[in-house]
Amino acid sequence: MSKKIVYLLMALITFGGVISCEDKKEILDSSKREPEITFAFDVMNIDMNLIDNLPVVAVIRSELGLKDVLVQIEKKDNNIIDHKTITEFFNENAFSYSEKINYSPDYKSIIIKATDKLNRTTSASLPLNITEVKEPPTIVFNPPSILYDEIEGGPMPVTSFTVQSIAGLRSLEMFLVAESGQTQYGFPIDFPNQENEYTFSQQIMYKEGDKGFRVKATDIYGQVKIGTLPVQYLTPTPPVITITEDTIYADKDQKKTIPLEVTSQRGIDKIEIYRIEDGVENLVSTIVKEEKPLKVNITPEVVCTNATSKIKIVATDKVNKSSEVLITTIVNMHFIAHLEIGSQPLANGYNRYPNVYPLLSLKDFKTYPVDYAVENESNAANVDMKFYAFGGKAVLRMYSIDGGTGTKSNEFKGSDGKSVLDMPIQNATRLLKLGDFDFDNATAASIERDIPLSNIVSNTINPFEVGDVLAFKTASTSTSGGDRVGIMKILDNKQVNPNNVTARVITVSIKFPK
Repeated sequence: MSKKIVYLLMALITFGGVISCEDKKEILDSSKREPEITFAFDVMNIDMNLIDNLPVVAVIRSELGLKDVLVQIEKKDNNIIDHKTITEFFNENAFSYSEKINYSPDYKSIIIKATDKLNRTTSASLPLNITEVKEPPTIVFNPPSILYDEIEGGPMPVTSFTVQSIAGLRSLEMFLVAESGQTQYGFPIDFPNQENEYTFSQQIMYKEGDKGFRVKATDIYGQVKIGTLPVQYLTPTPPVITITEDTIYADKDQKKTIPLEVTSQRGIDKIEIYRIEDGVENLVSTIVKEEKPLKVNITPEVVCTNATSKIKIVATDKVNKSSEVLITTIVNMHFIAHLEIGSQPLANGYNRYPNVYPLLSLKDFKTYPVDYAVENESNAANVDMKFYAFGGKAVLRMYSIDGGTGTKSNEFKGSDGKSVLDMPIQNATRLLKLGDFDFDNATAASIERDIPLSNIVSNTINPFEVGDVLAFKTASTSTSGGDRVGIMKILDNKQVNPNNVTARVITVSIKFPK
């Protein structure tokens, strides 16, 4: 094909050269040959699926000289349309035509008519072999979706699909789609013979979390089709554990009964009970159910030690699905989950927050007003620390009862003008802010072990923030007993009077070993 184009170009140059050597005087000699038309191709193969097709190339020669060249398109219904007329030539004896045509599927041929100066016309036709636009591949799954229910069981449905391509297949890829993303299934398949159809049928063992099976098919033109088979894998819920209380209070080494109800859609295989001590899970007992019941009610007993922070219950069904619950244990400790304490502007109360005061009693886990504390020695001995908010930024501070004006006792005033300075007994509670201390899992044993009495020596914590854990040591005069150590976690801090930034209420949780 390329040799033919080169030959045409050489002929054009040679013929053009000969003509140019003749006399410039124009002589219309009817004996000269009529125009000649030569196409570069015998048949033009056009593929409309490709971005770029070759141009129509033809060489038109005329010994007498060209008057015009008409390019026409013949359609399959034999209708002919005029495409272009050319009347200006650089060399009227030899003209090279080259043009990329916007083809249509109904084009049959390209016709070129060349007319010389004696109005003699020659016609030549270039047949067109047009490949029409091919549709992308199709992917059909059968069945169109897969549903598998573990309770019903049975064999997993077969995954089947058929890929068809009019143009011919180039490659195919498959993927498993899960909640966590997609992973390739098998290896990519190439089609060197450009097959028009591919069929797949295989039992794929889907599992919990799988969402679909995806197929990507590519044809020889690079057209891509992606199809996804929806997969629904139904799994029964793990066993459900119901407890009557989420917190257990016990004395040291006391045996506690834990009522439990466990239900399962598959059948219960076993129930395990752990005691968590210093972050370590220790297996206490295992209850095996040979009959695999769907429901059990049991009352296991667990000995709670000073180091026990939680009881963990694990229920496992017959297909090894499990669930767990945690029960908080408060062993040999007084505990309050939420207690509100007011700052010094609430020294004798605030109507929007009734029964919230700044003086904390560790014996009662309750706050009291200044009027209560200055009334007598018994009352005074029953409060152990006071909460204070300082300045325009309301910096949070915790003070012991003693310390005089150094601990702002004069600013905690009662209704008759008396203040904490007037209390007949002022407990010398000592305080320490702990760093990185695990309040939630703290036990009587860990508090005694990890917080030495000798470290708690200050009558002030300045500042503290929400999330901090404070340690305290009671005074010898306290109604809660002397030299006892406990911990307090700051859960919340809020302004309660819009006109006074220091009027605040904090929420705390307290653990206080007996």
